[in-house]
Amino acid sequence: MSSNLENDFKKVSYKRKGRIKNKFKNTFHEIREIHSGSSIVDPCRSIKRISELKTELLTTDLFQSVSALLNEALRDLGKPKITQIICLGLGKISELIVARYQLALLLCLRDMLEVELLAADPAFNSSDLDILKHFNINVQDKNIEGKYYVNNYNGTVLFYLPHCPKQLMNNLLWSNWGLSLSKCIIIGNSFNGIVDSTSKWKLSKSAQYISKILPYVLELAFVNNFKFFEVFNDTSIHIFPMKKLNLLTEEFWIEHTEPEYSDSDVEFIRKTMDNKLYI
Repeated sequence: MSSNLENDFKKVSYKRKGRIKNKFKNTFHEIREIHSGSSIVDPCRSIKRISELKTELLTTDLFQSVSALLNEALRDLGKPKITQIICLGLGKISELIVARYQLALLLCLRDMLEVELLAADPAFNSSDLDILKHFNINVQDKNIEGKYYVNNYNGTVLFYLPHCPKQLMNNLLWSNWGLSLSKCIIIGNSFNGIVDSTSKWKLSKSAQYISKILPYVLELAFVNNFKFFEVFNDTSIHIFPMKKLNLLTEEFWIEHTEPEYSDSDVEFIRKTMDNKLYI
């Protein structure tokens, strides 16, 4: 890894227990400030770095652990065929090193599964789009706020939501509310972590579907021994085994009101905000 990349992070020792509150959030903003100082972004340089990071990740214990966890998840689901990867909220990969590492892992997963990859984020700029095109990643232009219906993809879909707002994940659950959830595999912030760290009032307003489905989720947490802890901290694979979903009554699924969010939820980019973000 180049010295520039090393300087952008502070290495931390791995701790199995305990949660580092707000650490990623602070690091995210620090890295944004470091890179936003230049108005010129070189996509070719970013592409080279991402390719290097992908090669690096393939040799790490983290990737071996993630691969093993994903295979375990597929066994628990009855070994279905993943037909599509959909990535939401990756961020400005041309500017942010965290996003580049997360993209590198995504590329590793695509190669392992040998499926098409779709990415969507209203924050993508023209340089980001050039990078995604280079790596043969399709881009969803329209912001549908995470409301992807898995049955449109003829199989099991792996949804990759690295450190995304809980509202985005909440919308994804709402869109597939019912037995269709069994075809969803979600890599993102720990559901348990979201519920534990959010007040009941906020859960009812911005993560009600996460809270409701939590007892019926099988969550497989990343063993985060990666040298830059912030990149993948609090990340888990979530699946919805049919044996758990079949325990639920029809009444459980009936309450299915489309989520609405307050204007104060500034972390969640809605369709009405898109014009303010595109560069």
